[in-house]
Amino acid sequence: MDNEVITQNEVENDGKTIHLYFDRQIGLYVAYGFSAFFVSHIVNAVFSFSEELEMPVALMRKEKVTELRLSTVKHRHDYHEYYRLELKRPIRLDGYVAWGKSLKWK
Repeated sequence: MDNEVITQNEVENDGKTIHLYFDRQIGLYVAYGFSAFFVSHIVNAVFSFSEELEMPVALMRKEKVTELRLSTVKHRHDYHEYYRLELKRPIRLDGYVAWGKSLKWK
């Protein structure tokens, strides 16, 4: 996973897109930043905070990606390494900052 691509995708996130990346080392799909926040509104996942990228992170198995796809109007994937999911309805960003802070290590 390329940290610069991840950061750019989340900076440009329009409130209706989830970017998912497959991490081969851990065998899970990962979403960061706004994408992780949107995931938290749709499926159960494991949430934490990436100190390296300075943003929230969501970890999930493949079956959760299938669930997420049901909430999208279209999706694009690259050999299951990357998914770009466009949500049927945008998710408001109210509460994102507080949610992100709640995930940081105290």
